[in-house]
Amino acid sequence: MAAPLLSLQDIHLTFGGTPLLAGADLMVQPGDRIALVGRNGTGKSTFLKIAAGLVEADKGERTLKSGVTWRYLDQDPHFEGFETIEAVIRDGLNEGDDDSLISQLLAELELDGGAAPVGLSGGEARRVAIARALAPQPEVLLLDEPTNHLDLPTINWLEGTLKARAG
Repeated sequence: MAAPLLSLQDIHLTFGGTPLLAGADLMVQPGDRIALVGRNGTGKSTFLKIAAGLVEADKGERTLKSGVTWRYLDQDPHFEGFETIEAVIRDGLNEGDDDSLISQLLAELELDGGAAPVGLSGGEARRVAIARALAPQPEVLLLDEPTNHLDLPTINWLEGTLKARAG
């Protein structure tokens, strides 16, 4: 079996004396589609942040296969310091990434790339964050509550886009 793109092994994390995660594991292989389901407050977002390398576990190992590109869609994106929506999306690219998908995403998500990213509605901000996560066409895409604040047509668009992705 090929090495996984991303793996978490024996992840432990405690907040305030109460274990949030105790021995959690995750293995992501090419082509996998994985859903993390659970009640509010059970550590789903924290687990995704550990997978994204944004939070360090108390114990356990996170392994990302060398050269794998990944992106994380936060539940509550912030765009302070950016002058335009296009700048937010472009900031999600790494040096050398192809930026040709940006204009397509702006059009499909009905976003004005030249508009300021301040004062956006929840749905608009979510669409900007989705475009930023999708633009570099990552192999691993970690989506935390991706449909929050989205209308039905955008949810349908997102579903179709994710189904069509090779990652």
